[in-house]
Amino acid sequence: MSSDRRRPPRAGSSNRDARSSEADRSARDGRPSFRPPAKNGAHPAVVIGTLVLFLISGVFFVYSLVNRPDEVDTVVIEIDTNTEYNAIKRRIIQSKTLVREVVQLRSDDDNERFSRKWNVANEYAGTTLDMLREMLKDVKKPDGTLPVEYSGYNTDFTQLTTLINDLIHVAPLDGDWDVED
Repeated sequence: MSSDRRRPPRAGSSNRDARSSEADRSARDGRPSFRPPAKNGAHPAVVIGTLVLFLISGVFFVYSLVNRPDEVDTVVIEIDTNTEYNAIKRRIIQSKTLVREVVQLRSDDDNERFSRKWNVANEYAGTTLDMLREMLKDVKKPDGTLPVEYSGYNTDFTQLTTLINDLIHVAPLDGDWDVED
């Protein structure tokens, strides 16, 4: 009997089949071996609630499939003139930076780099001028001038034409660029 009161062997010890020996001992002693109680299933209300939620989500899914629109909605992006004008102002500032870089590269020995930079600056300033003209084409008078209430835009026209004129004065001699007559 003293051997029955011994501690069970530790994990990793030489006696690997400790559980079966305990079951055998309890069977020999006449006691039933310990078995944990069976787990109860989920409460019926939880099961019914889950099924109802799945059923409702299925109904919503089918309803959304049946009632989806057949034609695609078109998105119209409205451009506010303030937004457009702010973009043009940023482009004017960038044009000034590009022209300043071109003027600094004029005295450099790398003519190809100077020509590429000149073309980029000329195209960028020209596009900006076209954007400003396009924005103001509806408000110009028949003679091509702006009304008095729009005269503030004349400074932007002046800045852009000055930048383009500066670019023309430092144009590369061997460049392939068109001169407007």
